[in-house]
Amino acid sequence: MKADFQVLIAGSGLSGLLTGILLARSGIEVLLLAKEAITESSSAYAQGGIAAPLSELDSVTKHVQDTIKVGQGACEEKTVEFYISKINDCLFLLEEWGVPFLALKNGKVDSTKLLQEAAHSERRILKIGSDLSGKALMKVLWEIACREKNLSISQGSVLLELLKNKYNQAIGGIVQDINQNVYQVLSYFTVLATGGFASLYEKSTNPKENIGEGLALAIRAGVDYRGLEFVQFHPTALRSKEDKYSLISESVRGEGAILVNQKAERFMQNYAPEKLELASRSQVSYAIWCEEQKGNQVFLDLNKIGAREIKKKFPGICQLSLEAGFDLCKEKVPVSSAAHYTIGGLSVNLESKTSLDNLYAVGEVASSGLHGADRLASNSLLECIVGAFYSSKDIEKQLLFSDKEFSRKPKLEYDFEYDLGLDTIESSGLSEQETKLVFKNLRKEIWQNLSIVRKSSAIREFILSLEKSRSELDLRQVIYNNLYSNELKNAFLVSEKLARSCLLRKESLGCHRIDL
Repeated sequence: MKADFQVLIAGSGLSGLLTGILLARSGIEVLLLAKEAITESSSAYAQGGIAAPLSELDSVTKHVQDTIKVGQGACEEKTVEFYISKINDCLFLLEEWGVPFLALKNGKVDSTKLLQEAAHSERRILKIGSDLSGKALMKVLWEIACREKNLSISQGSVLLELLKNKYNQAIGGIVQDINQNVYQVLSYFTVLATGGFASLYEKSTNPKENIGEGLALAIRAGVDYRGLEFVQFHPTALRSKEDKYSLISESVRGEGAILVNQKAERFMQNYAPEKLELASRSQVSYAIWCEEQKGNQVFLDLNKIGAREIKKKFPGICQLSLEAGFDLCKEKVPVSSAAHYTIGGLSVNLESKTSLDNLYAVGEVASSGLHGADRLASNSLLECIVGAFYSSKDIEKQLLFSDKEFSRKPKLEYDFEYDLGLDTIESSGLSEQETKLVFKNLRKEIWQNLSIVRKSSAIREFILSLEKSRSELDLRQVIYNNLYSNELKNAFLVSEKLARSCLLRKESLGCHRIDL
């Protein structure tokens, strides 16, 4: 039995799509699974941009220091230096590909177009297109991906389980397509780029699909993970009149927006008197949480920026706000903290290798050690890009070797013998509507017990409640032919691991506070 594809990638966001493009351009046959349409991912929602030490006033050392300071001593310094020292070269190549960076053209940097964000000592935020950087970046990559002959994209397909051989090597996975067909895909290497689990929280800036499914199936396969308790909450999520949350970029505060309560009091001076609104995300999120506990509503006031500058610098955010029922140019808008980014995840090295042979993890599903206990703003797209470049390089190095004719052959022999056991796939009585109700209650409990301020006693009660609910629903670690039951099974597993990680963390650190 041989591989169906040389590399299988699960996830179509920035890290997954870029990894696929880079591998395909090396002549490697890749299958990329996109659970939804390829245009739907967290990366497309990113607003702020990419943090990179491009300015003459900036340096790798300064960027490293800022990252470690925000990470509160939990970063791996070697990893931080690696990622930040590599990002500029990656960006120059992407600019050659046609990515419309505002401050980068023909390999030259216009430092006046770099923006400032919270906790950065220099202006180093590289925007793309306008203020909706993620969408502009992904648009270019989508167009490139569609032209790559070695890259096959399966939309509406989800990875249900990882496959391993008797040598404990990842050899692909079990896939369910848009028509609910279940089949195996065998590969020499597998890459998880499935994103984080921030949408397990009631308040979240993420697409609803981000419930940690890649993390769940890797945990079931015995892959090492760490730091799940470090979930970053974005301070300024616009609360729409339908009680949905959409991101208002950090760079809006970087340009002069302030936070006030319903009494028009600028309250950040009570929590971070030096940095005020430009304090780290965890400080600002905590301040907003405290104001809400006092019964105060919180608003973002852009009056100091001015309507003309708002429309010029943030046209995309203006449009999002109008769609939510508010006009940034004319009124203060209601904001709240919301789960935004999963810092913890699958443990990986500098090449994005996990503890399972031939399995890689890139982007938010991975824990590289870059972010520590709290993520410096706009370091996420940096991590996705560098992770994609260097995981693809490592996979290429292992798959291919060079001679006079630059032959491309697998370096190693693989044992692909595996009993899929399609007859063991189980049906489930849970309907879509029933699943939505369970998810609604689960998200509410996770927000109450595992968000910004945490109590050990409440977390213990939540774990017991979780176990009771899972038993009543008869959710087991099997493959269901029902997509909703598979999602719920994964969500319960990640929720349990998240809760136990929160319980083990006894001190206030990074994004959360412990209330004993």
